[in-house]
Amino acid sequence: MVSIAPSAYTVIDIYQFYVEVLSMHDPQQCVAGAPIFAGLPAPIIAQLAQISTHQQPVAKGALLYAAGEPAERMLVVDSGRVKVFRTAADGTEHIMYLLEPRSVDSEAALFADVAHQNSAVAITDARVCSIRRDDFRELVATTPQLAVSLLSAFGNRLTMLENRSAGLGTLTAHDRLLRYLEDTGAHLRTNYFRLPMSKHDLAGWLSITPETLSRNLKQLVTEGRIAMQGQMVRVL
Repeated sequence: MVSIAPSAYTVIDIYQFYVEVLSMHDPQQCVAGAPIFAGLPAPIIAQLAQISTHQQPVAKGALLYAAGEPAERMLVVDSGRVKVFRTAADGTEHIMYLLEPRSVDSEAALFADVAHQNSAVAITDARVCSIRRDDFRELVATTPQLAVSLLSAFGNRLTMLENRSAGLGTLTAHDRLLRYLEDTGAHLRTNYFRLPMSKHDLAGWLSITPETLSRNLKQLVTEGRIAMQGQMVRVL
C-alpha cells in the first residue's frame, strides 16, 4: 500500500491564500478604473499610480473630511461607500451625493486652494485612495489630457446633480421612493436587495423626513409594490 503524506497546507491555509490573492490591490487598475481617468494612455496611468496613496482604511462612521477644512487631495473610493452631506443651520442633514467604488471626489482640490463645502463620512468600512494637489500639479503640467478629463468629469457631475434636482422637484415623496427602489434593483440586477444605506440616510438622499419615508414604505407594502423585512426589500 502506498501511503500518502498529509498535506502541509490546511483548508484554512488555502482559503487564506485565495482571500489574499483576490484582495490584492493593483494601483494602476485602481487609477484606470476611476471614470475621471477613463481612456488615458497607460504611461499616464502609471504616473498617476506612482503619485497616489492607495487603500487607506476608513472605518464605518469615520469622517473623511469636514466642511470648512482645507481640501488638499482628490479622493478615489476603492471599496465601500461614502456619503457627502451638508448640514443646514437648523441641524438638518442633506445628502449631496453618494460615492461608490471607483467614484472620484474633491477634484477641485487639485487646482485651487479651497475649503470643503460639504462633509464626507464612510457609511460602510471603506478603503480610499488619494492624490495630493502638489504632486498632481507637477504631473498635469506635462500631461494636458488630465485637465481635459477632469473638465469632463465636472460636467458629468453637474449634469447628474441638475437631473436629480429636477426629478426630485416633480415627483411626490411616494413616487420618488418607488423610483429609487426600482432604479436600485435595476442597477443591482435583482428585485431583492438590502437597502444600500440606512433609512435615515435614504430620507436625506430623497430630501424627505424619516417619518415621511417610513409612512411611504408602509404605503408601498400595502399597495403590493414592495415586500420588506428590516433592510431587505423585494420590488414586486
